Order: sequence, then C-alpha cells, then structure tokens
Amino acid sequence: MRISVFGLGYVGAVSSACLAALGHEVIGVDVVEEKVRRMARGESPIIEPGIDTILKAAVASSKLRATGDVSAAVQESDVSMVCVGTPSLSSGGIDTRYLQRVFRQIGSAVRGRGGGFFAVMNRSTCLPAVHNSLMATLAETSGRTLGDQVGYVCHPEFLREGTAVADFFSPPKIIFGANDERSRGLGQELYPGIEAETFNVSVATAAMAKYADNCFHALKVTFGNEIGIICKELDIDSRELMRVFCRDRKLNISDKYLTPGNPFGGSCLPKDLRALLDLSRSSALSIPMHSGILESNRQQVERIAERILGKNGRQSVGLIGLSFKEGTDDVRESPVVTIAEYLLGKGIRVRIYDSHLAFANMTGSNKNFAVEAIPHLAELLSDDLNSVVRDSQIIVVNHRLTPEHWRRAPLRPEHATFDLTGVSELRSAANYEGLYW
Repeated sequence: MRISVFGLGYVGAVSSACLAALGHEVIGVDVVEEKVRRMARGESPIIEPGIDTILKAAVASSKLRATGDVSAAVQESDVSMVCVGTPSLSSGGIDTRYLQRVFRQIGSAVRGRGGGFFAVMNRSTCLPAVHNSLMATLAETSGRTLGDQVGYVCHPEFLREGTAVADFFSPPKIIFGANDERSRGLGQELYPGIEAETFNVSVATAAMAKYADNCFHALKVTFGNEIGIICKELDIDSRELMRVFCRDRKLNISDKYLTPGNPFGGSCLPKDLRALLDLSRSSALSIPMHSGILESNRQQVERIAERILGKNGRQSVGLIGLSFKEGTDDVRESPVVTIAEYLLGKGIRVRIYDSHLAFANMTGSNKNFAVEAIPHLAELLSDDLNSVVRDSQIIVVNHRLTPEHWRRAPLRPEHATFDLTGVSELRSAANYEGLYW
C-alpha cells in the first residue's frame, strides 16, 4: 500500500518507519524542513529506542522517503495517515488549528488527484466533535462525498514514548473507526504479520477509546500514589502491597467493576472507603482522588433519581431489585434504596419487586438500614413481578432477572423502561432507556 504520513513527531516518525518495515511504500510529510531532511537521510527526527535501525533500512530500500509537498504526497498515495499534534489550549481544550490546516491541504490535493477512492486515517488524538468537523472539512475541500470517493477513519494510536517501536509491532489492540466499508478494508491491510485484537467501531467510539485509556492510566498512577501516601504514614511498604494487589487478575487487574452501570453500594465498599478517608483526615493526609469517589457516587445516584422524575406525567414507579447486588438480600447502602427514598419524598407511588428479599426474613443491620430509609418497606414489597409491572408507569430495572421473567412481564407500549444494568431482552421495549447506553 502507498501511504503518506502527515506529521513527523513521535507518532508520525515511528509510524512511517514501522509501516515501511512492513513493506508499505511510505512518504513522510512535515512542514518543518529539518525533520524532512533528516528523515530523507535516514536519520530519526526523534529520540526513540530502536527507530534508527528501522528508519535507515527503510530509506535504504526506498520504502520510505520524505517531502514537504502535500500535493505530491497525496497524488502518490492510496491512504493518508494524519499524526499531527493536538496541544492543549489554556482552557484545557485542544488546539485543532494544525489538524484543520492539514485536512484542508489533503482535501484540496484529493480534489486535484483525479478518480479513484482515497482514505484519510486520523491518528491524532481528538474528541468526537473534532472528528465530525474534520470529516466536514475533508468533504468540503475535496468536493467528494464521504464514503463514496473519499473515506475517513479514526485510528487511535497506543504508542508509549520510550517503547513506541515495540508497541507498534506488538500493540495492545488495534481500533478502526471507519465511516465506510472500503476505508475499513484498507485498514485491514495496514499491519501484515501483526497479531492483535482488532475492533471495528464507530468514529466516535474509536475517538473515545483513546481518552478512556489515557484517563484510566492517569487514574491508576494517582491511585497507586495515594495508596502510597497512606502506606508511608502506616510504615507499610507500598510497593510490596501493590505487588500483591496487581497479582489479583480476577478482580483488580481485570474487566470487573469497569462496566458502566449502577453506582456502588453494599456493606463493604462505602464503609471501607470512609474508613480510609477518616484515617487520612486524622493523619492530616490529602488524598483528593479517594475523597472524590463518594461524592461522585452520590451524584450518580442523584442523577438517576432526577432522570426518573423527569419522565413527565408518570407518578408510579416499579423498582425491579432493591438489594445492591442481584442474588443477595443485602440492601445496606444500596443506591436503589436511596432512589426509592427520594421518589417517595417527592410523592411518587413506588412498588418494589425483589425475588431474594422478604421483609419477614430481614434481620440486624440490614433490616435497620432498610426501615430507617423506607419505613413502610413491607407495604411496598411484592413477590409478584407482573403485578408490579402492571401497576407502574415507569419500570426501573436494577436486577437482570432471567429472560423468562421478561418474556412473561406484561410490558405495554406506554411503559417507560429505565434500565440500570443492561438487560438485552428489554432493548426492544417501546420506551426503553439505558443508563449510559
């Protein structure tokens, strides 16, 4: 494949050299003449382990060359790959001037390129709205309809400085957010011999994948350091602790607890988090990330209640599942208990179905918590799912139940179904709304 790579910084230089090593014909493009001259000589414009040897071999084999001529690069390419920087503005947003300029230049060059399909793959990190703007710019300047004669792909990179070459040839994943099948097909030809799980998603999803990754990495660094602050105060070796923590691949380093859905609750997470925060306050230690967790969780519960109240004209709510986790009868600090309490305080009629909850069997702190929050809980509970559904205008689903339960449930088109947990059987309901999907 013939590929022009725009921007010869870290991502562009590594991508150019490595794509050429895979056998593609690559043209590196940059407005900085010194970068172009160095790459044309087989010298890396960046400091990155392993790139010098690959780059020299690519130039020597004529698989890689460099230019400042945008039009010539596009004319001699099948695909353009954009790796332009997106620096921060003082507001925290990104400066898209360089991206927009490059897309205008590429679009103009495509206009004069003649017939044939041409795809632009954007590796620059930017939010979905920016991608929408860039697609509009490409269509306008090229004079072509997106998906017809010109294609667009959001193709985020996962290259770490210092290990970028190794990451290129052994990526954690490959993501293509293409707006048409031909562009997606070109993406499949980019990495011969490289084995990595590949995801074909929407442009917006591909764009957010990069932000989700980087924000999570930042979160992990901060989490580790705040645990370190506490451990130092307690004279505990935090490196030893986190070594044990990271060996848990079932719950800690895994996909558990990372699916968007209900806020957390129960007898452990809120209690243990409060204990750690109390320790930090008594020791005059600042752990702001941990301090914000409970507040964020509280706001999520409040937001759910407000969304339920916002469903105008409906004054009766059926809560399907009251305990914080399905398969238990533990309602301690369950988000749905708080939601029920909130709705009742607003004069909403509430009925509750929970297959594992019988008021007569509740004991101890579990019962005390429930009755303190919902004094008339016994009157609101029902062991008949169908009765709760029939008598409610809004169905709030906190437990998944079984497909058979939902097949038999008397859901009507006028029901508003608000799903907090992601029940596939309910997605076809007339007035279905998922929490974050």
